[in-house]
Amino acid sequence: MTQTHKAIVLLLLAASPCLWLSADNTSEVSAEEQAYRTNLRGIYDNLEPVTIYGLVVDTEGHPIPDADVLVSWQHATVLIGTPDPGGRKEWVTSDENGRWAFTVTKPHRAFISDVRKDGYDYSGLVNPRASEDLINKPTAEVDPAVIVLRRKGEPTFLIIYPGGNRGSELLSRVVSPETKTNTLDLTARTRDTSGRSAYSDLHVVVAFDETISSWSVTYATTNDTDGIIAETNQLYEAPLDGYQNEIVVNGPPWPRYLYVKSRTPAIYSRLDLEHTLWFGSPTNQSLRISCKAWINPYGERNLEYQSDLDGVWRLREELEEEAISALRDNRLPAKPDLPMRIRQAKEEAEKEDQ
Repeated sequence: MTQTHKAIVLLLLAASPCLWLSADNTSEVSAEEQAYRTNLRGIYDNLEPVTIYGLVVDTEGHPIPDADVLVSWQHATVLIGTPDPGGRKEWVTSDENGRWAFTVTKPHRAFISDVRKDGYDYSGLVNPRASEDLINKPTAEVDPAVIVLRRKGEPTFLIIYPGGNRGSELLSRVVSPETKTNTLDLTARTRDTSGRSAYSDLHVVVAFDETISSWSVTYATTNDTDGIIAETNQLYEAPLDGYQNEIVVNGPPWPRYLYVKSRTPAIYSRLDLEHTLWFGSPTNQSLRISCKAWINPYGERNLEYQSDLDGVWRLREELEEEAISALRDNRLPAKPDLPMRIRQAKEEAEKEDQ
């Protein structure tokens, strides 16, 4: 299909539903409308199949065989008076070289909806080709739609705040022209309110510059041995090095993630950030910063959460209390035998249900 042909089809697809609503019977359609419908039918009959080519790789670019890719697509049947709003879905599997291909007949649009492979994660990565219409942004064998999967590490217990399915917690909200300073104690953000002295894992200063109507956010640590890294990618292992004591951001754009190395002995955390800007006028604005924290209390860089803990909330609370108590005593908690404790917790829950 040529680019011109595509443009014509897209234009007609946008307009054609109206043409088919005026009458269901050909005898009630004007000669001009009937000629237009005939033209649409001709375009539909001449639509050629489109093959989508894809490649599944890991974060280092190595091909991943036997990955299941869910392709969602719509036929262009709206051209002949039969819209295809729900579309269709079908799984295809990558070959030994990580490659796959799928052919759509009478195509309107097509997307990649999901990718699955045991031991790999798809949802946490930025995959721009997955959100593109692969009919109107065509692929080729030499230019496939590349999908990146992340190899999962060994899952562990993480302190998560806010916990459960709750979203982000407010970190700072500032209305121009004020400047506001906030500190974040990663243990105090939990439900534990023992009142013991807090530690500042992160220092946040939000300021508004009236001269250029712009926001400045400073993320900093208060200890020379601590540090932070701003990232656009969601990592499941905190970086080994490259930490800075202070990062100044004049956004947008804003960092999506902060990786924090803090305390002695050191622990590693990931903060999922949300920056929401409200604009009333050049001098009347507000900036809201929210975050969700994922904290490994064992001194490890592993940020791969053991999702089985979601089904044993009492055990999750026990592990959280153990970890916070140790961290507030300036020590690392003993790392538990997580599979065994999860198994025991599930057995106890089953006994209670009997």
